[in-house]
Amino acid sequence: MKNVIVLSAILATAAAVAIPQAPVVTYGFVRDEYGNPLADSDAVSLKLVRADEPDGRVYASTAVGATAYPAMNYRLSLEIDSEGPTRPYAVLKGTAMKITFLQGGDELAVSPTGVFTTPANGTAQRLDFSLGEDADGDGLPDAWEAWVLEINGHTYNAAAIAAFRPGDDADGDGMSNLREFLAATDPFLATDLFRIRAYARDAATGLTAITFTTVPGRTYRLLATASLAEPVWVPVATSRTAAGARAYETYAGTGRDITLYLDSPESSEAFFKVAAQ
Repeated sequence: MKNVIVLSAILATAAAVAIPQAPVVTYGFVRDEYGNPLADSDAVSLKLVRADEPDGRVYASTAVGATAYPAMNYRLSLEIDSEGPTRPYAVLKGTAMKITFLQGGDELAVSPTGVFTTPANGTAQRLDFSLGEDADGDGLPDAWEAWVLEINGHTYNAAAIAAFRPGDDADGDGMSNLREFLAATDPFLATDLFRIRAYARDAATGLTAITFTTVPGRTYRLLATASLAEPVWVPVATSRTAAGARAYETYAGTGRDITLYLDSPESSEAFFKVAAQ
């Protein structure tokens, strides 16, 4: 009987201890006020704090651009505990957190705010941000809105901002104003858009060639999926010449069209897209 009592006490103590869970990973792109992805040289850092304790404990931190991961220039990992007492650098699901952006010790304005509610353990969430003021909170920085409005002969004022919405297509070219911002194209010029210009498949060589537009300051990579019903986009091995060795590469924009070569897919149906970042 004595052994049973001791065992019960041990079990009760163990049940009260928080159990470590898989972390929540937050990743994405941080861009400047003109849509350019930040790099190491911009010396911008991120810290993750509790939203109700902005000057309190830092739960995770990173330097923007200091990562070799594709399709992102920052990554934060937040420790999660089960219900009960938490470890010093872990939080519970549902905790309001805030990503703070710093440069030279000064906090930077950013859109959106960087506040999120901690999701379930093991979640990987993508959150993209743009530096700079965003008076109307629509995700388009004021500096970029002022620039594109003024170079296209529009007055930059409160009424013009309200009428220039991210989901609209100001020039009717099929790209929303937000996508034009991300692609570094002119939202008021229908001929200036990011698109795949040509697709050619050569049965004799077994190669497919895809040609698309580029701009300086952006990088590009090719993705493919077997279905558009529930697409799972995966990287494609490509080369710049038909004779080149195919590899999983990211290509810098030049302001001219780029043609990539890939081995033609074995499936009778495949869908491709070019991702700009």
